Amino acid sequence: MKKRLIFRILGIGIFHALLYLYVVPFIVYPKYGNNGLKFIVIVAVLVSIVIIGTIFIGKNYKGEN
Repeated sequence: MKKRLIFRILGIGIFHALLYLYVVPFIVYPKYGNNGLKFIVIVAVLVSIVIIGTIFIGKNYKGEN
């Protein structure tokens, strides 16, 4: 379980790094401006919340504390 937890947390970190260091400044911001930036930030936060939420749901479902 800890291996999967570490993988998910690292995955979130890599996702955000790729998003904010490449996708936002070079693809989204030049084309869509501030509205695109706000949309990408909201999507990134929601994806992170869903991934972290699955960690807690998995613990409750399997009966682990």
